[in-house]
Order: sequence, then C-alpha cells, then structure tokens
Amino acid sequence: MKIITTAQYLRTQKKLIKKHALSQKEIAGALTLFEKDPHHASLHFKKMVCKKDKNRYSIRIVNTQYRILMNVIDDDVYLVCLCDHDEYDRRNRAC
Repeated sequence: MKIITTAQYLRTQKKLIKKHALSQKEIAGALTLFEKDPHHASLHFKKMVCKKDKNRYSIRIVNTQYRILMNVIDDDVYLVCLCDHDEYDRRNRAC
C-alpha cells in the first residue's frame, strides 16, 4: 500500500497543527496504524456513501474528533483532507 498526500491534505494538516488541535505525532500514529492494519477497530475505517466518488473512505485519528478523508484506488491511498467531525458530515452530505 502506497500513501500519497495531496496539496489539500497538507494545507488542512498544517492548519490543524498550527491551531494546536492535533499534533504531528497523533496524525503519524493514525497513519502508521492504518498502514499496519487498515481495519483496526480504533481507526473506524469505513467507505463513505458518495455518488460522485466511489473510492472515498475515512479513518478516525485515534481518541480525537478528527477524520482523514482518502481515496483508495487499487493499492494507492490518496489522502484528501484532514477535518473535524462537523466538516466530515458536511462533505459527506455534499457528496
């Protein structure tokens, strides 16, 4: 599995770290756990119901309200956005 970060993901990550909402360690821990075991119970890895994008998934950053939205295509994982649960709900409804 290859994890690829997008420019949008890097912008949202930088913004949340700057606001001290998340630490780099928490984000890296979630991604490391995802690489080792994508279906680990604490990640809440799930497919999003989206008419526009059939490859959209999300994972939870452990013990936080934040989610990483991603597109999974074959063996490549594209990190799309890092957002709180409210933003996650908005993106899910708009899909």
